[in-house]
Amino acid sequence: MKSNPNRLIDHFFQMQEEIDRLFDDFMEPSQDLTTETAHWRPPMDIYETVDSFVVKIEIAGIEPSEDLKIQLNRNVLTLKGYRQERTVLKKEHYHQAELNYGPFERSIVLPNILADDVEPVANYANGFLEIHIPKARVNKPKEIVVQAKQELEVGATENPEREELEDGIEK
Repeated sequence: MKSNPNRLIDHFFQMQEEIDRLFDDFMEPSQDLTTETAHWRPPMDIYETVDSFVVKIEIAGIEPSEDLKIQLNRNVLTLKGYRQERTVLKKEHYHQAELNYGPFERSIVLPNILADDVEPVANYANGFLEIHIPKARVNKPKEIVVQAKQELEVGATENPEREELEDGIEK
C-alpha cells in the first residue's frame, strides 16, 4: 500500500501547528497583563487613548446578551462566554476544523488609574466587542509664578516703621 504524499504533508502541517500553539502558550510574554482559562482564547487588542483604555475582542458567533458576561472589579476586567457550535455535521465529514467552540474566559489587569465615577461602555458590531473603560482625571501640577515687586525708587519706602526711623534721622 502506498501512502499519499499530500496526506503526509497535511499531517506534518497539523503537527507543526500544534507545536507552534504549545510553544506560544508556554512563551506568552503578556502573562502579567492577562490570564486565560477555559477551552479557547478569543483574540483581543488592548490599547490606550488620552482618556480611556479600549479592549477590542473578536467574538463572532456569540450572542452578547445571552452568551457573554463582562465584569470590572477594581482594575481587573473579566470576560466569560460560550460559543455554541451551530453545525450539525458529524466530525468525520469535516475536511478541516479550525473554529473554536465552548467556554472561554479572559482576565486583563489594567493600570490602577480607572475612573470610579464614569461607567465603562461596551459595543458589539460585526463580531467584535469593544469596551471603553474611562481613566481617572489626573490633576496636572500647577505652576506658581513668583512675582517680584517693582523696585522702589531710591529713598522711597513702603514700610511705615522704616519711614518713622528715617524721620528721626537727619539726612
